[in-house]
Amino acid sequence: MGLFEQISLNTIISKPINVTIIVSIVLTLAFFISLRPVLRKYLKDRKVNRSIQRLGSQYLKQVILPDGVGGSVFLDYLILAQNAIILIILKNFRGSIFCADNIEQWTQLIGNKSYKFPNILRQLDSDISSISSLVKGVEVTGLVVFSSDCEFPKGKPEQVKSIMELTTKEVDQQLHSEKLLNAWYTLKEKAENHLSTQSFADGYFKDKDVPTNYSLPVILFLVLVSWLVWRINFAT
Repeated sequence: MGLFEQISLNTIISKPINVTIIVSIVLTLAFFISLRPVLRKYLKDRKVNRSIQRLGSQYLKQVILPDGVGGSVFLDYLILAQNAIILIILKNFRGSIFCADNIEQWTQLIGNKSYKFPNILRQLDSDISSISSLVKGVEVTGLVVFSSDCEFPKGKPEQVKSIMELTTKEVDQQLHSEKLLNAWYTLKEKAENHLSTQSFADGYFKDKDVPTNYSLPVILFLVLVSWLVWRINFAT
């Protein structure tokens, strides 16, 4: 039996085309395995985006608007909801989050390590004030939305939500008031015409909480292509 297996293996690897196919399959499998974290992040982001977008009939993502005092306000999402305009601050955190309305520092606990970060509701209140100054007479509210990878052992403020808590009810645009629609179109126009430093905007919206390394998939893809090109040239 061992001699038969040895002969069969020698027969297989003695043919260049078989070696090409085997190595190509191994490299292809390694390439797709290395892509799993990237694909997982893509699917997670897609689910988060769809959940947030369903809060309203229209939305703007990664929008930059004037803050009314000569600066800019950066919003992860701006949603046209049924009776209001909703600002969304999105946080892709994991672990346990300890937060409350009236404490200055919130805490993220991952295993035995803890990390302090500023009370995000302060930023949310500032953003709401800035947008309210641009569209007077309509309700402007906001939410801080955390990803599904975190939990709140001690509870959380009303304006803090997990992505799992967001409603999936569709919003009927026909029920928007004329004043609300006019305010929304005003914000869209200001977002299109507002000038801001692009490099700063790119840095603000970059997802620092969920880093993704594309080096290994790129290297494996280049190795696979190089291998196939070399084998084709070698064979001819």
